Amino acid sequence: MKQILPVSGSWFRVLGTKESPVLERVVFWALLKTEDTEVIVGVPREEIGVIGAVDGWLEDVAGYIEVPPEQVARLMENPEELAQFELVWAED
Repeated sequence: MKQILPVSGSWFRVLGTKESPVLERVVFWALLKTEDTEVIVGVPREEIGVIGAVDGWLEDVAGYIEVPPEQVARLMENPEELAQFELVWAED
């Protein structure tokens, strides 16, 4: 990990499947160096202290969206509304 920056705004990482998405609030952006590039990933609060879980921050993430917190429950209940965001699902 090269750098950690606080998140400004209301950002969520989208996990799960297109039919059953899970949104987790992101509290930090981390700049990671992989074998051939650098990647910025969102880090949820519960994983801040888990430095060994850096690889897990990249797994199964369809993308990141900025939405008001009050919209999260509605988006998880109506996953078709996530089509407006450019997410990349594992099953696609």
